[in-house]
Amino acid sequence: MKNHLLFVVAAIFFYACGSSDTKNRKETLYIPTDMPDICQNVDFNVDKGMRETCGVKPARYQAYRNVPMQRYLINPKQASLVKSGDKIEIRFPNTHPVSIDAEQVSGVSFSDSKRLSKIQNTMDYKEFLNEKKQRYKLFKLTIPSDTKPEIENTLCFRVPELKGSDRTRSAAMAVQMELISCETLDELVKRYVD
Repeated sequence: MKNHLLFVVAAIFFYACGSSDTKNRKETLYIPTDMPDICQNVDFNVDKGMRETCGVKPARYQAYRNVPMQRYLINPKQASLVKSGDKIEIRFPNTHPVSIDAEQVSGVSFSDSKRLSKIQNTMDYKEFLNEKKQRYKLFKLTIPSDTKPEIENTLCFRVPELKGSDRTRSAAMAVQMELISCETLDELVKRYVD
């Protein structure tokens, strides 16, 4: 009988020490990456009333590691960096996501505390025609890191020409941005613009 009583007391002690206070534990949330503008600067841990409106749900399984983390850019509007697991992609409005390497945006933090702050990036846009009258739309994004010393990450893109006519092309058809090297962009700008 003494052994059973000692076992019960030990079990209760371990259970009490092992359980944590659920009120003080921070809830892990699944925050969708396609939220409307009104939901982008909301702290869902503080303003719980906006969760249902914005489609935010609690992540029930801690082992689920592919919860996307998103950071918005200042330019272009509605553009964002999204990290899901080990994959990082950049998303522009009305385009397909472009996968990028982690070292191309080194030092950028994807955490809950950084989600509400937009990345203070710069964008340099150039549009010109070459000698064959082909239109080039190019832009360079300079994305600063969150670490000290600050690292400037540069990404260069070419906007492809829209295919089809106004009659066959719909607003739902997205284009695929072309990731190009910044040296190529600088050469084209030097040759045709400067």
